Amino acid sequence: MLLENGAMIKQDVIKSFEKAIVAEENVAKGVSTTDFWNFVESDMYMDLSGTYADTYIQECFEKLADEFELDQAEMRLEVLKKDYLGMVA
Repeated sequence: MLLENGAMIKQDVIKSFEKAIVAEENVAKGVSTTDFWNFVESDMYMDLSGTYADTYIQECFEKLADEFELDQAEMRLEVLKKDYLGMVA
């Protein structure tokens, strides 16, 4: 996955994000809420700040969070299509 400037998001950054979005204490805040995203971002900074610049972590977080939200919206749309409209993919 690439950032806006063409830089690659490194695998350890993706793993940090993936770990943070399923962390029980973060999910308890309510997935996709402001508190959830604040805790996910904080976890990423704690994991990665010794390795990467804050700006890189922030750009990666924003890109990964946007992709996560798009994936969530797509899944919800598919449920609506199937369960409420009777449409099959």
